[in-house]
Amino acid sequence: MDDVLLLHNTFGDEKDPLYMSRAGVMDQVNAVAESLNSIGVKYEVAAVENIKNLTELLGGYRQKLIFNLAEEFLCAIDQACYVPAICKAFGKSCTGNDTSALLLGQNKINAKNLFLGAGLECPVGTVINPNQLIAIEGLKPDTYFIKPAFCDASEGITEESVVVLPEEIDRAAKLIKKLHLRFNQPVIIERYIPHRELNVSVMQDGDKVRVLAIAEIDFSAFAPDQSRIVDYSAKWEEGSFGYENTPRKIPADLTEAQYEKVEQMALSAWRALGCRDYTRVDFRMDNDNNPYVLEINPNPDISLVGGFAAALEYASIPYKSFVETMLNNAAERLGN
Repeated sequence: MDDVLLLHNTFGDEKDPLYMSRAGVMDQVNAVAESLNSIGVKYEVAAVENIKNLTELLGGYRQKLIFNLAEEFLCAIDQACYVPAICKAFGKSCTGNDTSALLLGQNKINAKNLFLGAGLECPVGTVINPNQLIAIEGLKPDTYFIKPAFCDASEGITEESVVVLPEEIDRAAKLIKKLHLRFNQPVIIERYIPHRELNVSVMQDGDKVRVLAIAEIDFSAFAPDQSRIVDYSAKWEEGSFGYENTPRKIPADLTEAQYEKVEQMALSAWRALGCRDYTRVDFRMDNDNNPYVLEINPNPDISLVGGFAAALEYASIPYKSFVETMLNNAAERLGN
């Protein structure tokens, strides 16, 4: 196999409140690098700051195959989505999803519209843009979840993200304003599905696309009055209650019919966005175990401690085989 260029984003200063989620990319870099060593593929590693830096950098590397781990550039949240298209313009081929799927997946508003168009169930809700008046007249009285429209890795999500409307409209308004100021992007208010959370890992090997595993987050340690969500602290802050009490269960405890339904919905979500290589689809299930698609992550965490690696293990796929498969997929696309 040809030599590989392993690309990743930079992640700024340790004082940045989001440093942990951004610096987490290095766990992925190390995992892929270890696999490349084990399968005897030579590689170089390059950190990318922004699109301009990428165009300057690519001309200096001869490698045609790019293992793309660029998640988010500090200057603009959507710029990293353009890495595959720019690499292709330089005659190179990236692993992972292409630019269109990355853009669609990052914009949870557009992704949800595609899911609905594909006949998938999604939580009802509304979108509040920066500087827009907060209007909830179209929402039925219920419990809702508030999140930034373009962020990944639970950025902007805390234990305060679940609100009861219309009773807590003032608290919701303050939270929405805070998210607008912090992230300068639309905010989604969607119905909170209270019962269960599922993460579905999907992988492509050549022309075959398969669900590797359906995992479930175990919220059994949560008190009845705690919102059962994986917020930023649960995902990144070791020692926090959420971090220590949201273990992953593979496979999820589902009936055969429930498993098949979630599996087919995940594959439909994959097709709706035109995904390739690998992705993760997140679901919630209500008290009657009806599944709802929350979002799709076309650039999920593939570190050795992440959910995707756990799904690979469950599917009896060695991590180094996954890495090699992704490179084979990218090699097949060279020149296309």
